[in-house]
Amino acid sequence: MQTNEADFETHVDDIVKAIGDKLERNVIITELKRYVEEYGIDLATAKESIVRKHYGNPNVLQVDAQKLLAQIKPGENNIQFKAKLVSVFRKEITTKEGAQKVLFEGEVGDSTMRMRYSYWSDTFDFESGDTIEVLNAYSKSWNDIITLNINEGSIKKIEDKDLESLDLGVMKSKASQPGQEFELVDLKPGMSNVSVKLRVIDVETRKITVKNEPKTIFGGTVGDNTGTCRFTSWEDHNIIAGKTYKIENAYVKEFNGPDLQFGEYTKFVDIEDDLLPSLQEYENGVMYSLSQLDERNGASDAVVEGHVFNIREGSGLIFRDKETNRLVRNGDDRKNATPDLRIKMIFDDGSGSCTAYLNREITEKLLGRSLDSCLEFVKENFGPEALVEEIEDALLLKPLKLRGFARSDEYGLSFFARSCEPATEIDVPSVARQFLAALEG
Repeated sequence: MQTNEADFETHVDDIVKAIGDKLERNVIITELKRYVEEYGIDLATAKESIVRKHYGNPNVLQVDAQKLLAQIKPGENNIQFKAKLVSVFRKEITTKEGAQKVLFEGEVGDSTMRMRYSYWSDTFDFESGDTIEVLNAYSKSWNDIITLNINEGSIKKIEDKDLESLDLGVMKSKASQPGQEFELVDLKPGMSNVSVKLRVIDVETRKITVKNEPKTIFGGTVGDNTGTCRFTSWEDHNIIAGKTYKIENAYVKEFNGPDLQFGEYTKFVDIEDDLLPSLQEYENGVMYSLSQLDERNGASDAVVEGHVFNIREGSGLIFRDKETNRLVRNGDDRKNATPDLRIKMIFDDGSGSCTAYLNREITEKLLGRSLDSCLEFVKENFGPEALVEEIEDALLLKPLKLRGFARSDEYGLSFFARSCEPATEIDVPSVARQFLAALEG
């Protein structure tokens, strides 16, 4: 690939820092081009070789060779990468000092991942779908999300067939438009620049420490016609329970399902939307299918109906460490353990299945036994097996309605019930046929 002297300017500056004034810039450029173009040596190795050859310090070199987005870590400087612009959004920001500034932000992507970026400038001569090369950026992390800050003037448009052919879901929207509008059921961890219309169900405050400074954050639950979602606000946006808002420039993290995050640049607009459910309509929870919960990575408050198809090992009488509350398994030292009850079961609603967990309170209610009664029962029957048999008799193939929170990870969908009651509206033969068909498939 042929290059010109401008392509090497940043790297020449880096070499000069490492070797001092031992060589003229034109000599460095000539030598660097020979290593890269004639000998086919990668840029990082070529720079190090030149510095060592002229008795410089290679540890001083700062400008790295090009990185894939997945290789970028928080707190890195002088980052060089190639990517495809997924989205471009223009924002006007009022700083804490009262000044007006223009910010362009969105996402870039390559073959490894997509990543957020920001570019502070009055102009940005690029649009969604362009393939770009960035010669000088730095990375920051906020709430485990890495953002690339691109320095003004360090970006250029390039031709790269591999990047151009990538299907990254490029948003061909005008730069002045807000982010794409979603319903809560469609939110996925990792999304950014999200717009959504919702009702705030409840709000609570929490004190935390950030960089040794006390900070108040706000959390709670929001809802729309498709369901509910937890939220976390890192700034005081005067969020009022019961009100309806249109929210722009939010982002999504993972915390027992999607958690909608509001930051400094999130915009709240009061709206009147009679189509959104009232607060009273959320009191009994929102019904989901297990396939919906798995697709959206869980939910903070969900109601599901289905059947118990299996009681898993680890059900019945268990022991937990007094200090950590972690499960103490068979063979472990139980001197510092306290007894507990739980049910771990396979729960299926025809659309999918999950591992559901019922806590001590629910287990006592289903068995009609207290924890002390269960301990006596286990002693009388010389082991916990009889108690598990009682659980199976009480639950196997029974229709149940569970309410709690769900999360989905590499191990599958898990549901942690806060309440449990018999389900009365399930078509048992239909669900059974769906389950057997899934097993045969």
